[in-house]
Amino acid sequence: MSLILQCRRAQARRLSSVWSERPAAIPVLVTLLLLAGLAAPAQAAPLTLGAAEAQLARSNPSLAAAAQRIRAIQHQAAAATQLPDPHVSFDAVNLPTNSFSLTQQSMTMLSVGVSQSFPPIGKLALEGDKLQAQASEQHFNREAKRAQLVLALRRAWLAAVYTRQAMAAVQRQQSLARENVDAAMASYRSGNGPQSDVLRARLAEDELRNDQSALAADEAASLADIAQALGSDQTPEIDPDWPSLSPGATTPEQAPPTQPLLRMAQAKVRIAQAGVQVAKKDFLPEITVGASYGKSFFPGSPNFFSAGVSMNLPIFSSHRLDQELDSARAQVMEARYDEQDQRLALQQQIRTATARMRSQQEKWQRMRTHMLPLAHAAYDSTLTTYSNGRASMSDVLKAQQAVFALELQTLQQRRDLLATQAELDYLTTPSEQQP
Repeated sequence: MSLILQCRRAQARRLSSVWSERPAAIPVLVTLLLLAGLAAPAQAAPLTLGAAEAQLARSNPSLAAAAQRIRAIQHQAAAATQLPDPHVSFDAVNLPTNSFSLTQQSMTMLSVGVSQSFPPIGKLALEGDKLQAQASEQHFNREAKRAQLVLALRRAWLAAVYTRQAMAAVQRQQSLARENVDAAMASYRSGNGPQSDVLRARLAEDELRNDQSALAADEAASLADIAQALGSDQTPEIDPDWPSLSPGATTPEQAPPTQPLLRMAQAKVRIAQAGVQVAKKDFLPEITVGASYGKSFFPGSPNFFSAGVSMNLPIFSSHRLDQELDSARAQVMEARYDEQDQRLALQQQIRTATARMRSQQEKWQRMRTHMLPLAHAAYDSTLTTYSNGRASMSDVLKAQQAVFALELQTLQQRRDLLATQAELDYLTTPSEQQP
């Protein structure tokens, strides 16, 4: 047997052994691949608007600061209802200046005393009520800030979703632009069209790339705004679909009286009213009760005990107190007028937003169901006409630009419509139901 034949037979035996072992190795390989797939971390789902609003309530630094401000005022209110600390005095009484001796005169003594001041009855409780009203105002101020942050988050969210949808529209336009380039090239090669048509078609394709770059920058800015609202250092991956928002109230009469801005104005009225009551208490005297014990070191001299009551007499400051009371009453009227102005402003904003939302709804429906299909049909017809040699490339590019512009306008109308719905929800949601 030749050496070549022996080598071929040995190689055949090795191949047969490999193929005989492969069926046993395949299940092991499949099992390892499955285990690797299970061990791989699952891709995190994109952040939804509802989850982002919940995260904002937990993590926004300004809301946390507002909560601490409320807590600080509540502690101040608890402290304001307590009596002031008593005064303790240590005195050396009637020391002779020639010797400063404690035993030279019988009237010389060392004394220790304590005194306690008592404000007019009910004044401390009124000051506590005034600070509690300030804490209540800060509570509604925090709710209003939270609602404003949620509104800003929704607007940034809608802007980010719009850029995503606009990028998809740009990609669709890029496919149309490639069709234009292909049609221009076919016409140029057949001798029916000039080379300038090819150049214009390619220029339009590059302009779409510029639009894509600009939209990417806008998306980055919107995601940065979202990250700031969430109190996060990292920009999130958000759900690219349009969110579902509540339409809010449809008439100004549906504006709740517990809207945070109104509640805050009402709390300011209560603060001013408490200030009037505190100013009235200033007409009453403040009483101080004191006692002291004196130790005499003169031989045979007794010790001494003293007690007394003192009070201030507001007889020379009546004009000042009257002015302070009148000032407090004027602040009550100012707060009431501010509350009325806030209510009228909310009604005006709701009327304006409602009318704007109806207009945007009609325009969006008209663009989506009627105008956009017409624009696409006009473009298809123009491209067909150009392929037949009866239209110019300028006509095709104008038709394509009209489709692109109308697609962007349709997306903008939907974005603005949802933003108006978010504004109405902000204007008409009561404080207990703030998102």
